[in-house]
Amino acid sequence: MYFVVYLVCFFFIEHFMPVTQYHMISTPIDHIIPFNEWFVFFYISWFGYIFFSFWYFFFKDKKEYLQMITFLFTGMTLFIVVSVIYPNGLDIRPKQLGDNNIALILVDLLYKIDTPTNVLPSIHIFNSIGMCMAFSRSKHATSIMKKGTTILTIGIIISTFLIKQHGIIDALSAVVLSIILYVIVYKKNTYLLTLNLRKLLLLDH
Repeated sequence: MYFVVYLVCFFFIEHFMPVTQYHMISTPIDHIIPFNEWFVFFYISWFGYIFFSFWYFFFKDKKEYLQMITFLFTGMTLFIVVSVIYPNGLDIRPKQLGDNNIALILVDLLYKIDTPTNVLPSIHIFNSIGMCMAFSRSKHATSIMKKGTTILTIGIIISTFLIKQHGIIDALSAVVLSIILYVIVYKKNTYLLTLNLRKLLLLDH
């Protein structure tokens, strides 16, 4: 239900919200970072990573599931708020891509679907960190799963720079937000739906 609301809000902001000026948050470092189209495979793996991880925790680790959705949904909601009050964008994409390999074709398709606007904080990075935290803390996840998701998360973060989807500022903001929410959700043990849904998911007996 949350994702339906989130996607509707995101689609409206991207295509229908009147914006007179986008605040460019590109830095000189972003322009220096080389472009490498082959990292697009790490980037698109994010969608499967998030989707399957949601279902894994729902069935395998109920408490971690509730903490994870609190972490992710809070950050994603803040992303929508920031996009409304501070429209932002990047101007670091290559001028021409070409289509001489499958990776470039995928990057070109990605560029057409996802505009370089409203990128603060990077949801790709934020959600990847959130899922990696969930796996690292879960008692049900195996050591292979923990190591694998850590490697995948690092690959996804690097890919956001190398295919020019995100820059330093939006990446750092995602990291800072992750640290803040980690303290609130995990250290302070504060998470959503702590009564009725906990009972529904058999956390309380």
